[in-house]
Amino acid sequence: MDQMMRILIAEGDATFVKMIQDSLMASGGLYHVEKVSSGEECFKKLQNEKFDVLLLDHALPDGEGLRWLQRFNELGIGIPTIFVTAKGDPRLAIEAMKEGVFDYINRSAECAKAFPFVVNRAIEGYSLMLEKVRLQKELIEAKNFLESIVEKAGDAISVIDLEGKILYWNEGAEQIYGYQKEEVFGKKISNLLFPREAKRRKEEITLMDQIMGRVKRGEVVSNVEVIRQTKEGKEIVTSMTISPLRNAAGEIIGACRICKNITDLKKAEEKLVLAERLSSLGELTAGVAHELRNPLAGIKINTQILSRKKDLSEMEKKLLDSTQEGIEKIQKIVDDMLHFAKPKASHFKEEEINGVVEKSLAILQTKLKKGNISSVFERAEKLPKVRIDVHQVQQVLINLMLNAIQAMERGGH
Repeated sequence: MDQMMRILIAEGDATFVKMIQDSLMASGGLYHVEKVSSGEECFKKLQNEKFDVLLLDHALPDGEGLRWLQRFNELGIGIPTIFVTAKGDPRLAIEAMKEGVFDYINRSAECAKAFPFVVNRAIEGYSLMLEKVRLQKELIEAKNFLESIVEKAGDAISVIDLEGKILYWNEGAEQIYGYQKEEVFGKKISNLLFPREAKRRKEEITLMDQIMGRVKRGEVVSNVEVIRQTKEGKEIVTSMTISPLRNAAGEIIGACRICKNITDLKKAEEKLVLAERLSSLGELTAGVAHELRNPLAGIKINTQILSRKKDLSEMEKKLLDSTQEGIEKIQKIVDDMLHFAKPKASHFKEEEINGVVEKSLAILQTKLKKGNISSVFERAEKLPKVRIDVHQVQQVLINLMLNAIQAMERGGH
């Protein structure tokens, strides 16, 4: 032994103490021994000094050693303790062991002779116990840490047995599916989450049977899109990763499922596909509009030339006027198609909104007269300027007023 070992002896029998000291000296080890004869003295020593081992007499003058040991433990004074009595007492030995005593000897020459060995065994045992406690604490902390991560995860994490019965259900699963833990434990997941509609339910059952077949063979099945129904009856789309759950012997006893709610993502994907289709439609529309413009311009010119002839009958003039009006409508539709396909860049600047409304009304004066419709514009005073694209706002106002004109077939105000 290279390091000095400090031993505190709380023992009233001076002869036994002497035998212990002689035994320690004869062992050739480095020992420093201090002696006290009462529990109170022992208590003060342990509070103020550090010792490696305590030899504690059961029968101290100021109380039983076992009671003093209980007090030490309550106050958090941890030290490897060897209990000593006048003779062997199995009942007392058991009580002492419950309080954390590492060894138990009686007051005899044989025990005194073996004391160095007993001391070393107690210290080694105490060190092993501290290491075990430390490892257990670390294990518990790691377990709690991992459980906290899994429990608080935003994804739905659940564990099922091979029959599909739920064994574990985290908070993410509660939030996504709406079922609390106590509502799902021991129940089949298919009875809770699969679609209610017969055809879709059958499809999901077939899909899950195939997936569980792969899991039972030890496979991890990743990112499978499945339809699930929440407690409120709402259908959602989830992306599921499912992996085998094994016992200590390596046998597959169930499956761990991690599910992410991708309903909003799927909707966004659908909108993106629609936007791409609309973009393609816009390009097609632009092409059609350009193809229509040239022959339409030719028809318009020809109609204008014909309308200048002086020998036209009244009926022919009406037909040409009607044709020109139809051409202008078609031209307007073509222009709108081109604008939809390739919108013009916006130009914003501060404008008087009253002026924009008046210009919009002025454009429609002819149509208002033809429709036998009178209009009144109530102009508000001292309005602040607004930052707008004049042409776009004007188009909105014109469209609104055109709708009104078309709705007033008999004229009006």
